[in-house]
Amino acid sequence: MLPQFGEKYELSSLITPSKVLEHRRQYGRLPSSPAPKTVIFCYQGRFLNQALETMPYRQCDGCFSKLFYLTDYSDVAIGDFGIGGPVVAAKVEEFIAWGVQQFISIGTAGSLQNKIGVGDLVICEKAIRDEGTSHHYLPPTKYIHAPRRMTNKLQNLLKKANIPHHVGSTWTTDSFYRQTAEEVQLFQKEGVLTVEMEAAALFAVAHFHQVDLGAMFVISDTHSNLVWQPHLEDDRPQQGLTFLLKIALEASQS
Repeated sequence: MLPQFGEKYELSSLITPSKVLEHRRQYGRLPSSPAPKTVIFCYQGRFLNQALETMPYRQCDGCFSKLFYLTDYSDVAIGDFGIGGPVVAAKVEEFIAWGVQQFISIGTAGSLQNKIGVGDLVICEKAIRDEGTSHHYLPPTKYIHAPRRMTNKLQNLLKKANIPHHVGSTWTTDSFYRQTAEEVQLFQKEGVLTVEMEAAALFAVAHFHQVDLGAMFVISDTHSNLVWQPHLEDDRPQQGLTFLLKIALEASQS
């Protein structure tokens, strides 16, 4: 059971993002621009590149060069920083220390339920903590809930736009290549909708620092028949990401 040192939750961190940013500042690596209010996480590089072709933007400099300020949206930036709980949690930590106030995560996920098909949209309201990162922020629980304010805002915007979507739980795992049929069957019975690699860690960091964060997925592959069926290159996931980005941008301005 993680963490090995169970008393850590009341203890201070040895390495803090503020110290890391100060170290970078000393070497001239901090951005010259102020932090945006909102950062949108996008994990599909090809989609992000295509989206940026249609929107004016300004690339951040310094240590956050993978971040792009969106000119037509006040105080909003988007970036692709890699996948997995440890990667995104560390980046959220640094952004919070820099001054970012809220986050929206848009990505792909695998479906665990027959009723949820490729291209469907899902708002994540809670995540199974089957990864390591969240356990270093909050004491052990099976599920961690998404911060409510941003999650409710995203759901309301999808409803207002009359965009069909699902709301439910996800299974967050660190190991893409160690998902088993038996695990899928177990979580299917519990009503878990999807599987992905970031939500639990993101929620943990958000709760730890009391910042606003929401997560949305589009289905890019299915596990519901206990056989992996990828549709990663289909048009439907790309179209779904377009819808999610639209909603994320609206949420960032409201």
